[in-house]
Amino acid sequence: MLYFHKAGLVLLATPKTGSTALEKALAPRADIVLQGDAQIKHCTFQRYAWRMEKFIQIFTKDLPETVALIRQPEDWLSSWYRFRHGAWLVGTPRSARGLSFDQFVEGYLAETQPPYAAVGRQARFLTNPKSGDQVDQIWCYDAMPVFLRFLEERLQTEITLERVNTSPDWPVTLSSELRARLEAQYVQDYDLYARARRDL
Repeated sequence: MLYFHKAGLVLLATPKTGSTALEKALAPRADIVLQGDAQIKHCTFQRYAWRMEKFIQIFTKDLPETVALIRQPEDWLSSWYRFRHGAWLVGTPRSARGLSFDQFVEGYLAETQPPYAAVGRQARFLTNPKSGDQVDQIWCYDAMPVFLRFLEERLQTEITLERVNTSPDWPVTLSSELRARLEAQYVQDYDLYARARRDL
């Protein structure tokens, strides 16, 4: 999470949406930076509203605007699947090595998710379940160049992203049956993605 005081902007770090690259590019310009441990770096909107927003209000009477990225749900899961093939996870319950993408998604859809598929939900990250409030501006990950122009205008700076902490770039496929189940079970995620901003 990055907070820019003069711009009145909070950038929440949705996992698997280029958050590490954005942090590397923008952290030097931010007034508050939550980084390091994943639970801290990937502060959810609910946790932000519960504690961080109140802390920021010590320094300003105006609430900052919140922004975050969302990725197409199947594509987001495929990134997690490829990430969970990392050598550092081999031999641990979180490793997806030896599993097909179908098996990974089956685990994600299970009532009790196995550790390798317990990766959270974008809708839960971006929504406060108690109030129903959501991040002010949710941007489509596929529209990253436009999102960067938005940030450049808001922060009055040029932004160049480097490729860091990326998942292996190899294709995966999902059966039509599992795709239908995924769309039905995680309809809120698909709806948020469909409504995400794609242009200025």
